This record gives sequence, C-alpha cells and structure tokens, in this order.
Amino acid sequence: MKQAETYKKNTGKTGKQTFPTASAPPSEGGTSIGSIHPQAQSKNTNPYQQTAMETASSGELTLLLYNGCIKFIDKAEHAMDEKKIAERNNFLKRAQDIIRELMVTLKTDSDVGQDMYSLYDFIHSRLVDANIKNDKEALDEARRFVVEFRDTWKEIIKLDRQERFGEGGQA
Repeated sequence: MKQAETYKKNTGKTGKQTFPTASAPPSEGGTSIGSIHPQAQSKNTNPYQQTAMETASSGELTLLLYNGCIKFIDKAEHAMDEKKIAERNNFLKRAQDIIRELMVTLKTDSDVGQDMYSLYDFIHSRLVDANIKNDKEALDEARRFVVEFRDTWKEIIKLDRQERFGEGGQA
C-alpha cells in the first residue's frame, strides 16, 4: 500500500529500526519501548527474557510486541484511574511506538497487508485519542483490537508449529 511506503519515507523508518533502551534519556531522540526490542540492553531486563528475545523467530517477536502493547495499555489504564497524567502519557506513547513498529514492518503488497495497515492505523489513532482526551473508551477499544490480533497470531504460531513439528507446539 502506498500509505505504508509514504509513512516509511516520511518518517525515515525501515524494517531494521531499533529503539533506544529504557535507560536512554528521551532527549536522545525517539521514545523507548524498554526491553521489547531484542537488542535492547537494560539493567532491568531479565537475562532469561533477553535470551528469549534474541533467539525468537519473527513470528514470536510479533507476539512479544502484541503482548508488550497490551501491557502498556493496561498500565496506562491504571495510570488513568489514578489520575497520573505523566505515567499515562508515557505508557500510551510506548504502546503507540509498538503499533508504529508493526505498521512500518508490515508487508503491504497484498489486500490483507493493506487491511492490517488500516487496522493498525485505527488502533494508533485510538491510542492517541485515549492519551489526548483521557478517553478510557478509546483505550478499551484499542486494547480489544490488540488482544484479538495477539490471540489470532498465537493460534497461527501454534498451528504452524503443529504442522512443522507435530502435536506438541505451544505459543
């Protein structure tokens, strides 16, 4: 889809983009998404989790991104409930970063890819609305979509493993 290519050109983002680690100050550019990226090294990262991310397949990394996005949405909702504006903003920006990463790395040369791009764009806009307007309904809507994608992706990984390795595959 032309939108994805235009977005990539305008933002300078490619499929090989990395984010600064959680310990990097915001003034260094970009918003960190903590230990989600496999190359992110943080003193808060569990060594087991770090190894799991470094050895994960692209499908498993996508699953990790969905799970991270849900985690940040949940933390943003908690911050909303406690009226902690700065925390809400931080967590929603991190969720937005994950959705943008999914958008940038998405292959949009098919109808399915174009549809997914549009859905990611919608989720991103709902996250922005939730942040700007402190809109819990927008946040819930974005979360429902991400959970649905995560659950579907998890099933795809499970079916792929069963097809390749037999009955034992779990995602």
